[in-house]
Amino acid sequence: MTEPTRLPPNTPHRFYRGGARILSFRGLDVPADFDGHRPEDWLASTTRLFAEGGDGVTVLADGTSLPDALASDPEHWLGPDHVAAHGVVPGLLTKLLDAGERLPVHSHPDRAFAAAHLDCDHGKTEAWIVLDAEPGASVWLGFREELPAEELAELVEAQDERLLAALNRIEVSPGDTVLVPGGQPHAIGEGVLVLELQEPTDLSVMLEHRRFGLEKEHAFLGLSVPLALESVARGPLTAADLAALRRRWTDVEGAGPALPEQAAEFFRAEVLRATTTAPVTAPAAFAVVVVVVGRGTLTTTAHTGATASPGADAPRPTEVGRGDVLLVPYGAGEVRVEGELTVVRCMPPA
Repeated sequence: MTEPTRLPPNTPHRFYRGGARILSFRGLDVPADFDGHRPEDWLASTTRLFAEGGDGVTVLADGTSLPDALASDPEHWLGPDHVAAHGVVPGLLTKLLDAGERLPVHSHPDRAFAAAHLDCDHGKTEAWIVLDAEPGASVWLGFREELPAEELAELVEAQDERLLAALNRIEVSPGDTVLVPGGQPHAIGEGVLVLELQEPTDLSVMLEHRRFGLEKEHAFLGLSVPLALESVARGPLTAADLAALRRRWTDVEGAGPALPEQAAEFFRAEVLRATTTAPVTAPAAFAVVVVVVGRGTLTTTAHTGATASPGADAPRPTEVGRGDVLLVPYGAGEVRVEGELTVVRCMPPA
């Protein structure tokens, strides 16, 4: 496969409500059997749910799972440098997430904890690219003050409003980005639609779980509560800390990063903003391309090197518009966007 592949929605059932904003963003009607618990769209996923049935992996139009497709031609899909550095795994999970209700206060293990206690190479550092938000919508990130281990355990046992109140509240609007390091407690408020990049796991420590009907076994990753709480960052995030974790993706002109620099260890997001008089070109990469604003065309130019497809037809422009999601392999070559549109290329670490 050399040309970009359009990805249909991949919305596994989740315990919290949402999903209508994803359908609206994608330009789709709400189906009659919509259960209101499809708040996440897993894009180009090689990851399975930790619980809730284990769904989540992307299946391509020909019926091949994405992991099998990658394994069949790793250098074409991911590029020789990526395969040499990271193997035949993208190291990335991209989602659309619609908070139809406030999410529970939770955290995700970092890599060190995941390796030591969960036999996993990846933790779950993540980033939110805010696409839509109701006026006054908020997210919460990190404790406002140092929280002793005993007090954290007490708050988790109590399961009351004090847990959310202990976090920094951040008002967000379309154009914001927020990096969430592994271990930091957080929550997304109702009315927020984000494009989320994360390490490729579904590992969550649900500090707030009772009101969402979660079983303790799943809420704490099958670990004892004291051990699971060791994964939570209890130190404060100051105003300066929070500022360093934020950026405005709408400030990018032409091409530029959507995320703070420290995200690059885990994943990359690049904004490509084209106009009718100024198309934008980006180098070859395995990427999930999400059209966030406008309409135009996306064209790729197949490589002439080792990853080229012998006898391949000349690439044709792909008409794209807001809400389209495309999977672009490294072997497709450079990407060129033209028209009045903005896309975000979600990519693995370099």
